[in-house]
Amino acid sequence: MDIFTHMFMGVLAGLFTLTILSPEAIILMWVMTFLLDFDVFLEPLQKIRKMYFLSHKAGSHSYIIGIIFTGIVSFVISLFRNVLFLEVWFAGFIGYSIHVSLDLFAASKIPIFYPISKKEFRFIADRAVNPLLAAFSGINLLVLITIFYTLPYYSLFMDLALFYLFIYLIYFGIRAFLRIFVQISLTKNQQYIPGFIPFFYLIYEKNLSDNGVIFKLKKGNAFSSKKQELINQTILKDSNDMTFFELAEKISQEYRFFHKWSSVIPFIHRNEDSVSVVLILAESFSQSIQHKSFKRDVSSYYLSIVFNKNTKQILSKIEGFASFKKWENKNR
Repeated sequence: MDIFTHMFMGVLAGLFTLTILSPEAIILMWVMTFLLDFDVFLEPLQKIRKMYFLSHKAGSHSYIIGIIFTGIVSFVISLFRNVLFLEVWFAGFIGYSIHVSLDLFAASKIPIFYPISKKEFRFIADRAVNPLLAAFSGINLLVLITIFYTLPYYSLFMDLALFYLFIYLIYFGIRAFLRIFVQISLTKNQQYIPGFIPFFYLIYEKNLSDNGVIFKLKKGNAFSSKKQELINQTILKDSNDMTFFELAEKISQEYRFFHKWSSVIPFIHRNEDSVSVVLILAESFSQSIQHKSFKRDVSSYYLSIVFNKNTKQILSKIEGFASFKKWENKNR
């Protein structure tokens, strides 16, 4: 989930507890709703120590870690500010839990019970980062700040907070209902992927057959039973392509996004001396406007690994964000 939505949920929680909790407790609760995403600064340490759970959206995104971390912070605050420890601890953990729960609702896997369990979970009802939701939450923050300095009335703030609460409950409710409703009709080899706009979604499909593996990506919406096929890729069983794909898939687990997301679509490019395997993450699928033709195009996060055709030695590894058209044109 984006940082603006995390922050705005913290603001709403703070407004509804103004007359219940102390200022120190409310401030800590708000800070905890977005502080977790600063674990990106642990990435350099993670690369040195080679510990996955020091990476972004890893060990920090755990309810268990939340209890411990907010307990330590609350103890320090209670000593210096002379406030009730349990009150500050409770508020801090609520804020921490709001952040973890919102990320659990999104597409990226998180280890919510670490260090008791390293298993990662996700409900995948919304995008890991939804620019439309981020913009909406950012605007709402600006609205609240503006009203605070122009019309600082408690009753107005509470009415507006209640209005926003209903809006977000409806939004998240629609997201959750659609995810459950669509998932019921899917088979074990199919996976639901939320779209940027509610009511629209993707279906990733990986079919194993006697001939090989078929990868498909389809687009659907809540108002129609028809599905539009976007991607259809096949890798033949016992082929050289399958060998290089399996090597690339194993290497991809070293990359955080490929470790957390599982809907991979492969593209194989063969040259005279090398083989390039491009792995596309279906969860990061998006639409963009081509400036020259002004036609819709689709793009996604990818990992490109080039192997020596004979020795299978890795020649290069590149990750980034690019158009599907770049890979499709090479396969024609």
